[in-house]
Amino acid sequence: MKFGIKHEKLPKDSRPEQGGTYTLSYQGSPVYTAEFLKYTGGCWATVQVKESLDASLPYTPGDTFDIRVAMYEYSL
Repeated sequence: MKFGIKHEKLPKDSRPEQGGTYTLSYQGSPVYTAEFLKYTGGCWATVQVKESLDASLPYTPGDTFDIRVAMYEYSL
């Protein structure tokens, strides 16, 4: 039985790479510079914050957390 779960995936040519460091933007605003620690091309990734670009956000340099990859934009 299928339940109709929809997984959002980025096109292969715009996915971040594991080990890469990117500026993560959420809804057009840069939020963190982070390194992708675990990412295999699916929906989720574990990142480590290198720099917080918004002082009101909860994560600081060195913190790790999981993100839903399709919710962010990435730039080098």
